[in-house]
Amino acid sequence: MELTIGGLASREEFERAGIGLPAFDVARMQRDGKLDPRWVHIGPGNIFRIFIARLAQEMTAAGHRWPVTAVVPLDPVELDVQLARHDLMTLGVTLNPDGTRGLEVIAGVCEGLATRREEDSLRFAEIARSDRAALVSLTITEKGYAVRDSAGRLTGAVAEEIASDPRGRHSHAMALLAGFLLHRYEAGGAPITLLSCDNFSHNGDKLRDSVLTIVDGWTAAGSVPRGFAEWVKDREKVAFPISVIDKITPRPSESVAADLAGLGFSDMGVETPVSTPLAGFVNSEPAEYLVVEDAFAAERPPFEDFGVHVVERRVCDDFEHMKVTTCLNPLHTALAVAGCLLRFPTIDSEMRDPALAALVHRLAWDEGLPVVVDPGIVAPADFLTEVERVRFPNRYLPDDPARIAMDTSQKLPIRFGETLKKYIDRGLDLDSLTAMPLVFALWCRYLMGVADDGDPFALSPDPLLDELREHVESLELGDGARTGSRDGAREAEVHAVLEPILSNPAIFAVDLYDTPLAAKVEALFARLIAGPGAVRETLNEETDQK
Repeated sequence: MELTIGGLASREEFERAGIGLPAFDVARMQRDGKLDPRWVHIGPGNIFRIFIARLAQEMTAAGHRWPVTAVVPLDPVELDVQLARHDLMTLGVTLNPDGTRGLEVIAGVCEGLATRREEDSLRFAEIARSDRAALVSLTITEKGYAVRDSAGRLTGAVAEEIASDPRGRHSHAMALLAGFLLHRYEAGGAPITLLSCDNFSHNGDKLRDSVLTIVDGWTAAGSVPRGFAEWVKDREKVAFPISVIDKITPRPSESVAADLAGLGFSDMGVETPVSTPLAGFVNSEPAEYLVVEDAFAAERPPFEDFGVHVVERRVCDDFEHMKVTTCLNPLHTALAVAGCLLRFPTIDSEMRDPALAALVHRLAWDEGLPVVVDPGIVAPADFLTEVERVRFPNRYLPDDPARIAMDTSQKLPIRFGETLKKYIDRGLDLDSLTAMPLVFALWCRYLMGVADDGDPFALSPDPLLDELREHVESLELGDGARTGSRDGAREAEVHAVLEPILSNPAIFAVDLYDTPLAAKVEALFARLIAGPGAVRETLNEETDQK
């Protein structure tokens, strides 16, 4: 059994295995979609393949013409292994908390492009010039939007893009989009919507700012037509709605791959041609949410008929703050850095650790929930209860802490900084916070790349990793004190190491030294570096697990 259009001819074999199949002719959908491209998606990773592409499939089955052109801006191997090899289809594997699984062939993609290939880059520009193309969505993670470093300077890659030919091929996603818009403007300027579906606060606003950085750079260099920047800035011509997406999609599991082989699949193995494991299937949890601001410049898919909440900006904003800054993402980050330090294999196994469960409970219910506004889509307490009792403890969803720890420097200002700003704006007592400074201290301890057992571990990729590592590289375990040192020299050393990190508003959204939290983080960090076992001891003490 193979996941290809030819393989679907053995329909009975799929049905016997309990696998749901598309209710339409996939080959015809793909042919028609290429002739009439409507929706482009950049970064067709796991959450796209099992969630967004499935929405496109459901629309197609209901008679709507919104198949997706999937675009990979980086290594083409991701497109080749995960989609092209399977005729642009994906096997969705839903891992339920009771141990059962849902299996479905997802066919929402009509065309796949890798823009590092010249032919595909030309096709991407051709689609940009089509008046019928109405929507470009993205799932490229936070780092894909970065155009400046922590000091506010343009990154080298972005400076090179601004100095390059705007109509040429681009490696940086923001330049790729700016080039797409330039082709569209020069073809008559039909309206278009750019929809970020990435998992951070005010993603559409960040997308707009980052794209405009490239556009304004080209304008200043005189390399684009007069009026182009004004067209991009006109929200009736180019819209950048905010959105919130929520569905945990871990890396493909070897155990799931083995079970699929047992069902008869010959092409569902996990491969690692790049650093990230790749597969023709996506394993995920059943829970999912997509909330989108109703601010489109062009025609939009009928999202609301397929479970998507299309709402006014305030509702989207409230849901985003509930999920991204309080009730899920901060808890994920806390478990990620602690899990790496303590060598936990999965997020669900951490939730069975009393100290870590107590930490995320305090972080959410005591420190986050007081500043949450009910978005009206789901009650915050209900959402949080589902996260804490059902979603994170799902032992059949083998999510790796190291995956969640990726790009933490880009996540902290949103996942924690937004809550800090609310405390400040509302005059709430920052000194009452205990879980949050412990998470910050754990992250600083994580940056040392040494686990609690004293042996090194591999740090997850982060665009600021080299810069951050320089600050802590002089430290070794044993440089702190478990009970809080009064040694002035040692305190001064810890302060000197952490001050460049804790004072950086680009990382925490505020200067922590303007709050009581910096002193708390420094004191906790000193305990965490006292020696092997100090992380466990400090966690137990701080969460009253004695």
